[in-house]
Amino acid sequence: MVLIHEKISALLEQRRLKKRDLARALGVSPQTATDICKGRSAITLPHLRNLVAFFELRADFWLDDHRLLPDAVDRAAESSSGEALARTGLLQVSDPDHLLRAIRSFVQRHRAEFLAHHPDLTPDERRVLGLAEPEHGTVGRIAEV
Repeated sequence: MVLIHEKISALLEQRRLKKRDLARALGVSPQTATDICKGRSAITLPHLRNLVAFFELRADFWLDDHRLLPDAVDRAAESSSGEALARTGLLQVSDPDHLLRAIRSFVQRHRAEFLAHHPDLTPDERRVLGLAEPEHGTVGRIAEV
């Protein structure tokens, strides 16, 4: 019988991920992630949901106690933005608006340095961070008919 913690450990090794990556994905401490990998800590339903999103594998794979590694059919369907957020650990943040305000404030105070380090930000990413440049020539313009 293959247990979930064995699958997690095998996948971390196969994908060259660290337990801290797992900890972020599950929204737990690194020690708890280690305990999960060793079978000393239980997998909760929220953990299972985050495992599905993080590894992009269907829940059926995690519940199948006969296989250690996934097959092609175990791949989760097209990832949604919610699953992408779950992989980042942002879904565990109790007040995401507060976090975003703090990040925006910091980024805006260090605007030049931040943009120098991240010149490849998309316009949407810049807008979310409060770094969007005003569009020149659009104020007061009458739409052409």
